[in-house]
Amino acid sequence: MFTDPKHLVQWVGPAGLTAEFIKADIRPGGSTFTSMTSADGAKMYGHAEYSEIEKPHRVVYIQQFCDENEKVTRHPMAPTWPESMLTIVELTEEGPDQTRVTLTWEPVGAVSKEELETFINARAGMNQGWTGSFDKLEEYLASR
Repeated sequence: MFTDPKHLVQWVGPAGLTAEFIKADIRPGGSTFTSMTSADGAKMYGHAEYSEIEKPHRVVYIQQFCDENEKVTRHPMAPTWPESMLTIVELTEEGPDQTRVTLTWEPVGAVSKEELETFINARAGMNQGWTGSFDKLEEYLASR
């Protein structure tokens, strides 16, 4: 569900957004280029560089917002958002049909004080966004 683009597009992204992979090479050293479209047709683009995949337990990548030409930009609604985010997904079996997902998401690279403050102040929104994604994942898993 975390490394196959045909599954990822079904659930990745907050509720109300639809994801599409423009490019997808999900492996250590590989990258993705995605678009997310809102109900009103507005698009956001993102790029991710994968550094580690240990199936079925761990996925590590750095993600950035970008434009339609894959040039790194800032968050379209938060110009002081950090440029690069390190994402670590750890999966631990908790039972026959239960998996604990631990997600660590943090700014990486050169981060200004203002960018760090923006990130810290946006925790509630980030939790809501990731929760929306995981809710979509649960629905997708239940439909399979």
